[in-house]
Amino acid sequence: MMTKIGIIVNHSTRAKEADVAKICEYIEKKGGSFHRLKVRKKGGELGENFTDISELPKDAACVMAFGGDGTIIQAARELAPIGVPVLGVNLGTVGFLAEVELEQLYEAVDSVIEGNFHIEKRFMLNGKVIKGGKTVYESNALNDIVVARGNFVRAISTMVYIDGNPMKNLYGDGIIVTTPTGSTGYNLSAGGAIIMPDAEVFGILPICPHSFNSRGVITSASSKVVVDVEWNKRSEPAEAIASFDGNEGIRLLPGDRVEIVRAELAVPFLRINDFKFFDSLRKKF
Repeated sequence: MMTKIGIIVNHSTRAKEADVAKICEYIEKKGGSFHRLKVRKKGGELGENFTDISELPKDAACVMAFGGDGTIIQAARELAPIGVPVLGVNLGTVGFLAEVELEQLYEAVDSVIEGNFHIEKRFMLNGKVIKGGKTVYESNALNDIVVARGNFVRAISTMVYIDGNPMKNLYGDGIIVTTPTGSTGYNLSAGGAIIMPDAEVFGILPICPHSFNSRGVITSASSKVVVDVEWNKRSEPAEAIASFDGNEGIRLLPGDRVEIVRAELAVPFLRINDFKFFDSLRKKF
């Protein structure tokens, strides 16, 4: 059976069309077929990007995502419902989610066509933004869901609950709820713990808290995490946002809440190397 490979390219990175064309030619030379996927905008030019998978064969072996972690995450979220694995090709600066560098790609194509790979699944978060008791937005996130201050310089007040139990009232720049996959992203930059990829946990981390004793918390991935935006004496309209994997934020008012649980879908990553987590950490960071 012919091996079918999807291709998505972030041209804002160092990807050159000539390099992509050579890879496509090589896939055909090896007896496979390629399918270029387009990146489109939701809601016009100012909307967030999404990967158009409508022309991807459902029996595709994988999708090669050329770019940094943002490109790989975007592709992974779109592909999770149909179960097609992602092979990340690093064209960014860190590319922690990428499996191969550009110079390793021909060997990677050989491995895919020969079936010499394995699948690693990563779980996602599911988040709901609730206003006045009604869900106004719902989406999945591979890395993290963040509730943070918006355009105002002043801090925001939030209350975090884990399975209905109040964790603490927090005054600061916001809260990060991360998966193990996302623990090496914003969570790491904000001083959070690095979590092993196969751990069944969430990380909850205050961002720049105005407190001497506010620490991050690790909780079971079966937990339900709720973040309430609360009133304080300096509250302003639309002072907070909820962001899913760093995408355009949903505006929050005091009284709004974000409910976060483990998503039903998982993201399959195609692995051709003997991935060693701490080796990758040393190389990337």
